[in-house]
Amino acid sequence: MTNEHNTTPTGLAAEIGMRRPFRLAEEEAFLNIIRTHSAIASSGEKLFRDHGISGPQYNVLRILRGHGTPVSVYQIAAEMVTPSPDMPRLVDRLEAAQLVTKTRCENDRRVVWVNLSKEGKALLKKLDQPLADLHRIQLGHLSKEDLQALSALLYRARHPESS
Repeated sequence: MTNEHNTTPTGLAAEIGMRRPFRLAEEEAFLNIIRTHSAIASSGEKLFRDHGISGPQYNVLRILRGHGTPVSVYQIAAEMVTPSPDMPRLVDRLEAAQLVTKTRCENDRRVVWVNLSKEGKALLKKLDQPLADLHRIQLGHLSKEDLQALSALLYRARHPESS
């Protein structure tokens, strides 16, 4: 946060050792998002790594559980929180770990259906509580209203046409 009447940096500027406040509020907000992502994502990645998967692999498993039925690789790619450039390889790794099964569509051989395996369901069940606990540790100090406002602002930042 900058103080217009003072040239002493506060907030992120002070945190990263700047001698002056940010010139642009947009730059400060952008860097705050990047810094926050870095701080929050590292503990999530560690949790996933401790269970033998990556964040993107967890995202695929989460999508499959949400559908409850086989999903095409194309649909999974469209629903990823963070896009993955090589979705077929990501799914292949999950299949090699026996967390998903794949089936080619009989009508269109280009389409591959992916289904959550029993082992994949068990892993997600095992991760549910530790992940919920991690989210509470990371963001539980914010009120429900703050969290809703933060989510709304981040959505608006991604979708300027909705503002």
